Amino acid sequence: MARYNHAYTLAFSLVSNDDKGHDVDARQLRAALLARIIDLDNEGTWIEATGAPFDSYLEPEEPS
Repeated sequence: MARYNHAYTLAFSLVSNDDKGHDVDARQLRAALLARIIDLDNEGTWIEATGAPFDSYLEPEEPS
């Protein structure tokens, strides 16, 4: 049976003190992304937020 791998985009934002975001660290990114996930769960807007996949490919078959 054919299986496909799909890549999606999910946007999120956070506020920092640097106009280029150079002061943003991994902890802040993680917190902002987790907050976005919670919002999507609460709103039930996963499909609207991600849209269609931007890339898809056929997964190689696993050897039997």
